[in-house]
Amino acid sequence: MAKVNLITQAEYARRRGCSEAAVSNAIKAGRISLIDGKIDPTAADAQWAKNSRVRAGSGKAAAPVQAAAGDDADAGQKQPGTPNYLSSRSRREAAEAELAEIELAEKSGMVIQVKAVEAVWAQAMGATREHLLQIRARLAPLLASETDPFKVEQLLEEEHSRALQLLAGADFGKVES
Repeated sequence: MAKVNLITQAEYARRRGCSEAAVSNAIKAGRISLIDGKIDPTAADAQWAKNSRVRAGSGKAAAPVQAAAGDDADAGQKQPGTPNYLSSRSRREAAEAELAEIELAEKSGMVIQVKAVEAVWAQAMGATREHLLQIRARLAPLLASETDPFKVEQLLEEEHSRALQLLAGADFGKVES
C-alpha cells in the first residue's frame, strides 16, 4: 500500500496559493476532507476542483478532474444541451446590467412605466365620460324652452368643448412609476 503524504492546513494553503481561511472554509463546507486532522494534497486538489466553483474574473479555469475508479465516468463531462456555469453567469450578469440601465433611465425621467400611464389615461377618460354623460341632464332644462336653433347649437358646442378641454387638460405630469 502506498504511503499517503499528509500535510497541515497551513501548508496546503501555501501550496494552493490561497488563504488558510479559504482552506478552513472548504473543510467546514465539506468540499475537502481531512485524514486524522491533516490533508492529503492529491485527494484535496481533486476534491477542491470537483466541489468548488470558479469565480467570474478570477482568471482561473476549473481544472479537469479525472474520474477515479468507481466514480461515474460521465461526472466530469458536460451533458449536451445544458449550459455551463460561466455562460449562465454571463447571461445573468447581462440581464442584471440591462435591468440597471432601465432603472437608471426610469429614475432620470427618460422612461415611465406603462401601468402608470394607463392609470392616468383611464382617469382622464373616466372624467371625460362622466362629463359627456351629464350633458343631457345639464342641458335638458335649458334646451326645452329654447326656440332659437343658434342658441341650442351654441349651448351644445360649449358643453362639448368643456368635455374636450377636460380630456386635453389631463395632467400626465402626475405619472409616477
